[in-house]
Amino acid sequence: MRTAFATVIYKQAKPFLKDFIDSVYSQTDTDFELLLINDNYEKEELGDISDLLKSGPIDYQIIDLREKHLSIAGTRIEMLKHAKDLGYDLLVLGDADDTFSTDRVLRCKNAYKTHQDAVFFYNKLITDKGYDVFDIPDKVTNIKDISQSNFLGMSTSAIRMSALSMDFIDSLKEGDSPVFDWYLFSRLVLDIGQGVAVKEAATIYRIYDNNMVGVTRDVKKEYEVKKTHYNNLAKRYDYFRYLLEQLKNTDIDNIKENDNYQGYWWSDIKMEDSYEI
Repeated sequence: MRTAFATVIYKQAKPFLKDFIDSVYSQTDTDFELLLINDNYEKEELGDISDLLKSGPIDYQIIDLREKHLSIAGTRIEMLKHAKDLGYDLLVLGDADDTFSTDRVLRCKNAYKTHQDAVFFYNKLITDKGYDVFDIPDKVTNIKDISQSNFLGMSTSAIRMSALSMDFIDSLKEGDSPVFDWYLFSRLVLDIGQGVAVKEAATIYRIYDNNMVGVTRDVKKEYEVKKTHYNNLAKRYDYFRYLLEQLKNTDIDNIKENDNYQGYWWSDIKMEDSYEI
């Protein structure tokens, strides 16, 4: 099985890059390649990163997209394209400002072999204190599992690349938004197949303002994110046209905040959903 651990690197996460690399290099299974997609580091800065990478046990390559000035979604789509072109069987994904349990690659590989009907795999997300951010189900088989809130992300997942065609990857451009991960996994569930949990592995999430979610709570921000997300998916699916109408009819000024809210994944606005899929 040819495996890659892939991420997008960008200057805003520079203070955390060494922690990311150390975490990748500390994996118990090192039979994989490191694929770095450069968003905005300058050429000389990439040289410094290469010097840092050379000291480790893993082969790597850097794909430089700096001059393309791509969006958040654009860099992730290019990452998937390069992984497909390079012939990887399993693509383990991780954000460049996070770290990971030392068994994450091993556990993802085992899940890939065991659950051959699964298209993607997802692990726990924990804080730096070791607390679970949220519970994750054993499987994701229905789009309703992630239609109103989302626990799947680019830093907690791995993808069976043979299940993705290049045409499918190209079509992901329709979901160009800051929450591309939500769009990607929605499309995977709707168009390709199911996901399976890898509960023994973990991603350690770094909470700070530069993340999309940030550290503050804002129902209006959630509304705008969901409106964009639903608009993108409504281009293809009647179900999301239905959800979009439900959202537009929601009075967000009277939303009661969820007492169990932890600062993640757009979970305050809950709509009636009687749509039959």
